[in-house]
Amino acid sequence: MQVPGCNKVQVCPPVCHQPIQFVKENCYTHIVPHVHPVQTLEVNKHVYQHQHHFPHSFQSANSVHSQSNQFGTPTPPRPGCSGSGSGYGF
Repeated sequence: MQVPGCNKVQVCPPVCHQPIQFVKENCYTHIVPHVHPVQTLEVNKHVYQHQHHFPHSFQSANSVHSQSNQFGTPTPPRPGCSGSGSGYGF
């Protein structure tokens, strides 16, 4: 572009400005698996209860004792007395 009254156009060295910066974001999803092992221990507790029994029985026994007392000498029965017959009369 020419200005009236100017014959010569001079080109100056360029003035450098800092660049205008545009930011374009890219989003990347990264999956990082984290493994947290869990273990369950099952403990089976066996309890033995020992029950002691003492059954008691009762027995009864009869003891029989016999005494024969003889006073004097046996005599044959007299006729006419009760208990006459075989055996001894008392």
